[in-house]
Amino acid sequence: MKRALTIIALCALAFAGCLSPRRDESRFFVLSPVHGDPVGVATASSSQVLIGLGPIRLPAYLDRQEVVTRVAPNRLELSSIDRWAEPLDTDFTRVLAQDLSSDLGTQRITFFPWYGTTHVDYQVKVDVYRFEGDKDGHINLAAHWQILDGTGKLLIARDSAYSETAQPDNASDVAAAMSRALGKLSQDIASAIQSAPHAPNTTA
Repeated sequence: MKRALTIIALCALAFAGCLSPRRDESRFFVLSPVHGDPVGVATASSSQVLIGLGPIRLPAYLDRQEVVTRVAPNRLELSSIDRWAEPLDTDFTRVLAQDLSSDLGTQRITFFPWYGTTHVDYQVKVDVYRFEGDKDGHINLAAHWQILDGTGKLLIARDSAYSETAQPDNASDVAAAMSRALGKLSQDIASAIQSAPHAPNTTA
C-alpha cells in the first residue's frame, strides 16, 4: 500500500510538471546601421537628392522569425531560441535606409511604394539572393541591385557579394556581421549614385 501511494505521488508530480508552463528562452536580435551618426558628410549635390528605396525582396526561406543557418549547400537549420525581433525584410530595408542616409549625407529617403505625386531623384531596387551565416561562422550577402532615375530609366544594374565572419553559434555576433555586410552593400550603392548622371529632379 505504501509503495502504491509513493508511485501515485510520483505520477502526480510528473503530471504537474507536464502542465506547468516552460520558460521561454527565446532571444531576439536586430540588424544595426554601420554608422552611429544617421547622416554623414554630404556633398553639395548628394545632400539634396530624394532616394526612393524599394522594392526590396529577400528569399522566401528567410521569411520567418527564426534565425537561419546554412549547414550544407542545400540544407538550412532554424534556431530553436534565436529570433529576429521583426520581419527580416523590414529590418533589412530600415537599416539599409539608415546606412544610405549616412553614406549619401541625406535624410530624404522615402520607401516603396510612395505616392504618385512624389518625384524621387533615384530609385534603388534590391533583390537579395542570400543573407545568412553558415555553421562555420561565414556570413554571406549576395544581391542584385539597380539604380533608376526619377523617370524609371535604368542607370546601373549590378550583382554584388559580400562576406564577413562571426563566432559560430553566437547569434549576437552573427547579427553584427550581417549588419557589416549590409553596410558594404550600402556603400557600393551610394558610390554608384554619386557617380551616376544627375537626376532630372536634382539641383547641383
